[in-house]
Amino acid sequence: MLRAREIETVFQAERRRLDAAYRELWEADGPEPERFSDRWRRLAHAWRFEHLNDLIREHNVWYPVEACLPMDPRTRDYRPVRGASYRRLELDAKWVLEHFPPDPRAAERRAQPPSRAPREPLRPAARAEGRGAF
Repeated sequence: MLRAREIETVFQAERRRLDAAYRELWEADGPEPERFSDRWRRLAHAWRFEHLNDLIREHNVWYPVEACLPMDPRTRDYRPVRGASYRRLELDAKWVLEHFPPDPRAAERRAQPPSRAPREPLRPAARAEGRGAF
């Protein structure tokens, strides 16, 4: 649980840093959409998530054992936890550009990025069989 909490804490800090960098660049380059887009794409690809992704990889390997998650013998995978996968997704430039778009039109009406670290989507078989079990 400590590692899961640390993942959320580090994710929140990275999200705030990204949001601040995005706003700062938007204020500087807002009137020049192409410049904003180019600079933001370069920044997104240069952004490093090593510490967070290391925590996520460690979590994905050890959490099922540490939490004694039950395994589904049919799917040979761990059962969903409260209807969601325990697996966290690693962050990269694709995630940054999805939640902090380089398109100036999308930037003005963008939704808030997720407040929690992203999880792997459930596979269809796990979703169907996981109902009501946990």
